[in-house]
Amino acid sequence: MTEAPASSEITKRKRKRRAVLSCNDCRRRKLKCNRELPCNRCLAGGYGKTCAYGQDSLADYVQTTLPSRNNPPNPTRQSAFLEPTDDEPTIMRSIHATSPKLDTIEQLQNRIASLESLLLSRPIGDALSGSGEAYDPGTSKCETNTTLVSLFKGRGYAIFAYGPTSPVTIVVNFPELRPFMKSLYPDSTLERLLGDIKALESRARSNSSSNRVITVQCLRNLLPDRQTVDLLVQRYMDTFETTYRIIHRPTFWASYETFWESEAGSNSDMEALLLAILACVLCTSTHEAPKYNPNGSTSRSKAIVWIKACETWLKRQSNKHRSLTTLQVRCLRLLALKTTCLKTKEFYQEVHAYIGFMKAIGMHRDPAVIGGRCSVFEGEMRRRLWATSVELELQVSVDRGVSSSLSGLDSDCAAPSNINDAELTVDMQKPPLSHPTSAFKDSSFLHLAAQTSNLRTKLCNLINRYQRGLDFRETLDFEQDVHRAIENIPRWSDPRSLQAWTHLDLLHRQWLVLLHTPKVFQTHLRSQPHHRYALLSCVETSVMLIDRHMTLLESSNFTLSCIRSDYYRAALIICYITYHASKTNDTFVLRVAQTFFGDAIEKALRLQEERSMRPGRGNHQYWYVSAAYSLVRIQLDPAREEVLKQQACDKVSRLLYKVLALQDDSSDDYMANEVGA
Repeated sequence: MTEAPASSEITKRKRKRRAVLSCNDCRRRKLKCNRELPCNRCLAGGYGKTCAYGQDSLADYVQTTLPSRNNPPNPTRQSAFLEPTDDEPTIMRSIHATSPKLDTIEQLQNRIASLESLLLSRPIGDALSGSGEAYDPGTSKCETNTTLVSLFKGRGYAIFAYGPTSPVTIVVNFPELRPFMKSLYPDSTLERLLGDIKALESRARSNSSSNRVITVQCLRNLLPDRQTVDLLVQRYMDTFETTYRIIHRPTFWASYETFWESEAGSNSDMEALLLAILACVLCTSTHEAPKYNPNGSTSRSKAIVWIKACETWLKRQSNKHRSLTTLQVRCLRLLALKTTCLKTKEFYQEVHAYIGFMKAIGMHRDPAVIGGRCSVFEGEMRRRLWATSVELELQVSVDRGVSSSLSGLDSDCAAPSNINDAELTVDMQKPPLSHPTSAFKDSSFLHLAAQTSNLRTKLCNLINRYQRGLDFRETLDFEQDVHRAIENIPRWSDPRSLQAWTHLDLLHRQWLVLLHTPKVFQTHLRSQPHHRYALLSCVETSVMLIDRHMTLLESSNFTLSCIRSDYYRAALIICYITYHASKTNDTFVLRVAQTFFGDAIEKALRLQEERSMRPGRGNHQYWYVSAAYSLVRIQLDPAREEVLKQQACDKVSRLLYKVLALQDDSSDDYMANEVGA
């Protein structure tokens, strides 16, 4: 009789493994495949990269860790796999302890297959960005984060970059516009007129010396007569100084009267300050009979001479013995560059050089921290100048499409007080009490704008980032924040408050367009509710932006139309939405857009005409809006295609005819590189 084997021999005996007849995925689904790599079933299913052969324990681990193709993934498990925890080594040890060890090569193959399966189960955007964030299965495809396309102009080291919030990038996302403009331009009246203007510019440059310097006895000799100066200074006080606070009115008017009573030849601070003020406001003032030269309008040419005189004066000032006037002239110079369209491509760099200077002298710190080093009057003026600088930097960052440099700045400078200038005196010992925002005061604009500067800076950074845009839920949250800020703007009854209220409204309302613009350009998601909401929101807000500018323009106030580009962005967005709504037969959106389309674009063209004709520069933006207007109208009414094409060129040609007909090149002082006294 044969003895039974010992119990130790039974436990040591290994059972014969069944032959594996399918890959891991097919085996889990109890299917047979052709045992190739990848197998026929994985290839047919479109996930051949995940096909792998391995041991049961590892396959089960991958199966429980990775989301199944047929079932939604478990966020908790997946996030645990994506984000390593302290328990992960224990889990892996238990897996290896309960199963026989695989060969090293086979382990690596299985590990690669697992990682490939994980990678394919994640969204494409996250895989490319490398953000390392777990995919939320509750997020639908229409909420995929996207940002606007950036624009690079030029070649090599001469490239200029424009980011998502820049109006220039709208043209990039409107691919039908540029080919349409190129088809209109050859052999047109517009081409001939632009050629004539370029010939005038070339002739003027060739006739002038390359390093010309205008020398005057004193800066006062550059000023016009007293009556003209009085009108322009008062114009500045009624417009710019109701928003940006740079000048203290009582001390300025006292010095102003003393200046005219003194003799010429002193090159005083008041002379430079007056030139800077006049350079800011000249192109925004009403002109009965404008004249032009090869460099633009004659008003622009005068302002350029004054700007260069201020630049020469600033170079001669001591940085050690700095005065309030030097800070005021630096800030006014930036506004003058904006209104005259001078150094347009360098304006972003100019503003940030100015911000760097202001940070270097501690303007971002609150005067209370400085203590007895500055008086109450000096402390309040520092707050005003810094708040003005913040607004200039934030807006230029939006127009350029880059993140604000103020986001990483540790600034504790308080907002300016809501007071009138008469309440602030040079020799006062205690700061005046700030009035409630319901009362309009000289500094109400900056006082209210400073309360939302952090929100607007954050929005500028989030919208202009390239790795990840805002999802729909985040967009709605920020939209509510912006709406609350708009609702908190008081409607003052003071007639002086029109520009301040309009400017505050534009500062905040522009973000309602910028927040939804990325969704607007996702035309493939047009049927999604989120996309339709973005379309309607952009149309409504764009129309309101244009109306705000138009209301100010009808009151003969051209200040904001010369320093802001809200209406340019709004016009292009309206044209884009209307064009694609007609092209895709989206009847509801088209009906809404058509309700405002004609009137809004005509107003935008009027605003753009004032912006280009006052300095005599910037006709290219008018050309873009005019072409987009005709392109959309052709899409709506193809029978009038030839007539509408002709109108697109004729609108711009009319402006160029006016420039050529009103040429007055009696002075070429604007060609000087430097103005000195």
